[in-house]
Amino acid sequence: MNKETLLVALSNQKGGVGKSAFTVLLASYYHYVKKLRVAVIDCDSPQHSLSRMRERDMQAIGRSDYFKQQMVAQFERIRKKAYPIVNSTAVHARNAAEELMRSAALPYDVIFIDLPGTMESRGVLSAILNMDYVLTPVIADRMVMQSSLSFSSAVLDYIRGRKDIPLKGIYFFWNRVDRRTSTGVFDAYRTIMQRLELNVLDTIIPETRRYDKELALAGRSYFRCTLLPPPLKLLKGSGLEELATELAGILNLNIG
Repeated sequence: MNKETLLVALSNQKGGVGKSAFTVLLASYYHYVKKLRVAVIDCDSPQHSLSRMRERDMQAIGRSDYFKQQMVAQFERIRKKAYPIVNSTAVHARNAAEELMRSAALPYDVIFIDLPGTMESRGVLSAILNMDYVLTPVIADRMVMQSSLSFSSAVLDYIRGRKDIPLKGIYFFWNRVDRRTSTGVFDAYRTIMQRLELNVLDTIIPETRRYDKELALAGRSYFRCTLLPPPLKLLKGSGLEELATELAGILNLNIG
C-alpha cells in the first residue's frame, strides 16, 4: 500500500448538496489541469452515477469530431489517460482504494471516494473513519445543516485522541450560496460552526447553473465531465479553482 496516496471522501447525509458533482469536478481539475494522478471510487450504490456519467461522456465524445479533437490535444498536453472510475460500496471502499494503489504502475496522488448520501447505507461510517480526509459540501438549509453538524461532531468526538483511526479531519465548504438573497440563515450557521470549532473552508461556491452542465451529445457547452476539465472561460466566477487551490494547501498536494 502506497502511504503517499491520499484518500479523500466526499460525504453528506443529505442528497442534492453537490457531493457527486464536486467529486468529478475536483478529480477532473486536478488530473487534467494540474497533472496530478487521480482515481475515483464510486460508492454511491446502486445507481453509480459517476460511472454512468463516464459512459455518457464517452458516447458524446465518440459522436463529436470537436470533442475528439479536444481529447487528442489533451493527451498531447498531459500524456496520460483518463482517470479510472471504479464501482464499489461503502463497505468495501477502503479495500477498493488499496486494490487501486496496488495495481497502479505509478502511485496516485489522491483517490476521491464518492460515498452514499445517507447514513442508512451500510458501511458509510466505517468508510469515513478509514479515509484520510472527508470533504463535506453544505447548503444553508435547516435539515441539511442539522444532520451534517450532528453527524460530523459525533465523528470528530469519537476520533479525538484515537491514533488508530486514519481520519485526520472533516472539512466543510459552502455550496450554492446566492448573495442576492438574505444571508441571515447562512451567517447564523457560520457562527454555529465556528463555535463548534469545525473546519470550514474559506472558499464559497456561488449559486450558478454552470455546475449542472454535462457534456451533451449536441452542443459544446459543458462544465462537468469525467474526460475533460471544466473550460477555462467557465472557471472564472465558479469558485472551483479557489476550492481546488485551498484544498490542495490542506492536503499538501503540489499543484504548482
